[in-house]
Amino acid sequence: MRLERSSPWLRGARTPGIVLGSGVLSFAFLVGWWIAFADSLDGIGILLSFLFVGSPALGLAWGGYRLERSDIDANRYGRILKWYLGGGAVFLAINLVTIVFYPWNDLAGNVSWAHFSLNAGAVGGFVVGYVEASAIQREVEVTADTVRAEQLEDERALLMYLNDLLRHEVLNSSQIIGGHASLAFQQCDDERLRDRLRTIEHESDDLVGVIEEVRAMLDANRGSETGTVDLTALLEAQLAEYRARFDDATLEATLPDAVAVRGNQGLQWIFSNLLENAIVHNDSERPRVRVTVDTMPESVTVTVADNGPGIPEATRETLFERKSTNHGLGLYLSRILAGRYGGTVALADTGPDGSTFVVTLPRASAAADVPENSERNERSERN
Repeated sequence: MRLERSSPWLRGARTPGIVLGSGVLSFAFLVGWWIAFADSLDGIGILLSFLFVGSPALGLAWGGYRLERSDIDANRYGRILKWYLGGGAVFLAINLVTIVFYPWNDLAGNVSWAHFSLNAGAVGGFVVGYVEASAIQREVEVTADTVRAEQLEDERALLMYLNDLLRHEVLNSSQIIGGHASLAFQQCDDERLRDRLRTIEHESDDLVGVIEEVRAMLDANRGSETGTVDLTALLEAQLAEYRARFDDATLEATLPDAVAVRGNQGLQWIFSNLLENAIVHNDSERPRVRVTVDTMPESVTVTVADNGPGIPEATRETLFERKSTNHGLGLYLSRILAGRYGGTVALADTGPDGSTFVVTLPRASAAADVPENSERNERSERN
């Protein structure tokens, strides 16, 4: 193992402390110089020594403090330390040669000259090292940003490809399989074969549902397509669809005239899953679901309440987690999508009288809100 790898000092890990400490020590030496040569110094000499020796010393102390709080990676401190030490040593060596051949007229002047040379060289070296390290840091960050942008673009292209593949290949094939199974079921008289055809048709329908859910997640992750959606219109469409699908269920809604939220059509899957769960897993004689929308300046809250049996305590903690024992994504998809749009979905209450889910979504800016219909401030729908 090389010594450079084993020594934090040589790697420059302590560079900020070294620079700061040497600056403080240098200024303390200047104070000692003032005391030692007080008899031969006048006011101008003290002022000049402060300007040419004390100021660089204080600059070094500030530089060490600033370096520790900069965004420069600590792995680049070693370069700064080398410039710092090298600049001080080289400039001092050059001036020592000059002092030997052309000395000052007294010891105080020669000491001050050497002190100035060391400080000036160290300051110059530190500045060069700091600027170089900063430039390298910026270049690395720009390169990293470029790589991340390229990766995101590749991932977006892959998502689009997968979405198209699911739509045009897998989804179409699944629908064809289900359709042929349904036709064969109608034309078949063998009960055992009909059971198998019924299973094929059922599994095909489940597969289509899973594909649609996966496509919804892929669409939601195409961030560039996120815009503004009229939540009221979206909920009305969802309610109408589920009233048609489940004529034995009662769906009620209290909706504002119109409210715009940030998102895209993937929002429908959040409420589709909540509505379907509220109806399908409801063992009451007539399932009843109520949807209520409350608007606030910055957000919109949608409450979906049912009169079902409630959710068992054992499954509440993992309710929104991905399940590996069934096909659908369900509430896991709702949570992922809500988070993708900057919102949340949570189980607010559950018990023998039913469950209540609450979805919170960020409201679009006032300028983007859908114009309200002056003839209707609030609508209550019942079926």
